[in-house]
Amino acid sequence: MTHPDSPAIDSSESSENKPTRIRHFVVCVTVLSAFLLYLHRFCMSYAQRYIKEDLQLSDSQLGYCFSAFFFSYALAQVPSGWLSDRFGARRMLTLYILTWSFFTSMMGLTVGFIMLLAVRLAAGLGQAGAYPTSAALLSRWVPLTSRGKSSSYVAFGGRVGGGLAPILTSWLIIAFVPVGTSSLLSDSDILDIHPFAARFAEIDGKQVNQNPPRQIDQFLWKQFSTQTRQSLSNVFEASDSSSYPQNTYSSQDKIHLIAKLNFLIHSESFYQPDLFRDMDFETECKRLIKRSEQGLSEMEIERRNRLLLEAAYPETIRKIYGRGWRPVMLTFGSLGIIVAAVFWFCFRDVPSKHPWCNDEEVQLIDYGKPMKAADLQAEKSTVPFRNILSSRSLWLICVTHWGSNVGWVFLVTWLPKYLLDVHQIPLEQRGVMAAVPLFVGWSGMLLGGWLTDRLRSVLGLRWGRVMPIICGRFLGASAYLLCLFEPSVWAMTALFAVVAFSTDVGSASLWAYKQDVGGRNVGSIHGWSNMWGNLGATISPVLLLAVLSNFGWNAVFLTCATAFFIAGVAAMGVDARQLIVPEDDPVVATN
Repeated sequence: MTHPDSPAIDSSESSENKPTRIRHFVVCVTVLSAFLLYLHRFCMSYAQRYIKEDLQLSDSQLGYCFSAFFFSYALAQVPSGWLSDRFGARRMLTLYILTWSFFTSMMGLTVGFIMLLAVRLAAGLGQAGAYPTSAALLSRWVPLTSRGKSSSYVAFGGRVGGGLAPILTSWLIIAFVPVGTSSLLSDSDILDIHPFAARFAEIDGKQVNQNPPRQIDQFLWKQFSTQTRQSLSNVFEASDSSSYPQNTYSSQDKIHLIAKLNFLIHSESFYQPDLFRDMDFETECKRLIKRSEQGLSEMEIERRNRLLLEAAYPETIRKIYGRGWRPVMLTFGSLGIIVAAVFWFCFRDVPSKHPWCNDEEVQLIDYGKPMKAADLQAEKSTVPFRNILSSRSLWLICVTHWGSNVGWVFLVTWLPKYLLDVHQIPLEQRGVMAAVPLFVGWSGMLLGGWLTDRLRSVLGLRWGRVMPIICGRFLGASAYLLCLFEPSVWAMTALFAVVAFSTDVGSASLWAYKQDVGGRNVGSIHGWSNMWGNLGATISPVLLLAVLSNFGWNAVFLTCATAFFIAGVAAMGVDARQLIVPEDDPVVATN
């Protein structure tokens, strides 16, 4: 069926004269790049427990690494968008994909906080141009009547990448540490000995009551030699001061402790249900426990027992799956070479230059647009800062972006920590729960594209573009407020899903607005608003961690609700009928 705003196609013409469909292929390839973008962006969030332990980071340092990405990502939005307007989407997006993929791989080679911070800053610079470039290429390759829908597909691709990030990351971390890998402890697998020693203090007659002994503590105490007991007692007694003598726990003491723990890890009879009552285990540990009665191999017994000790003493025993996060980053980064090659081969900057695109498709794409795609590409404009700074609607869109990201980024940074700290959800289930909201957001993304195109024809451009944003932001604020009532973990997951849906249902409208008002400067204008949005994402991890540390999780949810409310109010003043740069404005003079 022909769209009323599209040129009529004579059905009697031969198939050779019908428009080709290369525009759909180009959109699909752009969706693929968006998928990789979000997979690389958020894989760190779901490996954070292992990264933190492996690199010996504090929560604050981890928060700074999250924020570093969004900081450089925000600052590079306008320059990278202008570079795409100036040198073409094909050349620049290929370069951007290779750059951010390289630094995603480099995460797997980091050795400390400073290096991780630098790598995240560099990855943010590489990713900054992805969405401004995608918005610009859509404005050249997609008919006017399908802008919202096509924008939703690309944004949907990003959300799919973000939604699969927790599942793929969790699964691959486990896959890279198979049961055949030794589960025995080495010297580096003993982390902070103080909480371990404190567990035995009351058994040793110290009368502390801070850590009442559990059955597993009493069992281990009986296994330890007199020397090991004495060394642990010395550690506990020295822990009252902020610093303790280096010889309090000698290397020889550690050797004895590791030898005893490894003996238990190797023991087939170590697992006794009463010893580990009311503890939360990794999913693989649960599977191995269920299979224990059927008989386990020697390596499976060792893996089960290692996971049992990790669950009993999480601050002291290094997580064996921490060995898997580095190869995961290297694997994800290598995918960028493939995606960059596919994009370079399949894409051209304008339809008329694509060898697979016929004249009829070029006419279909250009129909109804104030400027043809070839003209948009031909004139290389400067960044229209004067027009950008004087646009009231664009500033309000920036506020909407800012508030939306402050609230939304919680879902991809601190949500896994919330599920672990408050509900003690094990790794694989935690990955699924963290992914559920993002999966639900997919439906909002697809609905939002169709909705904004539909509302544009019914309500006009003014309200058709902003109604999905306004309603979505107020709905998200309401969901966060309901979190204050502290329902069950699955009810909380459902509320987080509402937040994701309400955010994503307005995303296509945000993209389409910038294509409506951007003209030949879509990349620069998209980059400007994205810059402000990602400044919100920059402060979000640090801000929410500060709120959490001082006021608790309910204050975090209240902060996110407030940010969404501000975003919704700002969207009410946006008018997509007002071009940022009128076509006769002298600011568009070419270089």
